[in-house]
Amino acid sequence: MEFDGSGWAEGRIELLPPSEGWSLLSPEPEARIDEHRWAHQARVFFGVELTLVQKKAYPSGATPMADAVEVDVARVSSSSTPRTSSRVLVLTVPLDRAPLVRAAAAAGVRAIGGRGFDALLARARRAWQVREPLLAGDDARAPLVVTAVLAAVLLAPVVPPGEETIFGVKGARERLQRLGW
Repeated sequence: MEFDGSGWAEGRIELLPPSEGWSLLSPEPEARIDEHRWAHQARVFFGVELTLVQKKAYPSGATPMADAVEVDVARVSSSSTPRTSSRVLVLTVPLDRAPLVRAAAAAGVRAIGGRGFDALLARARRAWQVREPLLAGDDARAPLVVTAVLAAVLLAPVVPPGEETIFGVKGARERLQRLGW
């Protein structure tokens, strides 16, 4: 994937089928990627150091229609052991360009009986996706960690790959805890 001088992805951005990545549905229509906000949420609430490989700039306040970014994550460690990071790819497109994600989210809402997620789905304007597998590193939990951070920052429900359900930050945190995070 190529990136321009502002760090925006060049070329057409396509999401994978929902079964191949963690999908999120955000009420915010913009594709703005705020590294400081993402990193703060990651550090404070998930014990993670998060950095963007492609630094993003938004000249004149403009944002791209669709974008991508590689994200490095490493668990914060108090020991002198060097931290190793894992890299994941995050993509975002307007929700109207992600009909399979919308359909998977609707199926997830039906599977859990709504529980307020129907209202969240109705307000969604943008799809985000954290791809599986890793681009680099070996912590298989990294995509879920980035997904949890994004769910918190974007106030976005999560559609997990290969499952017919939907959940929020709390569900993501519970899954991470079960995986030893």
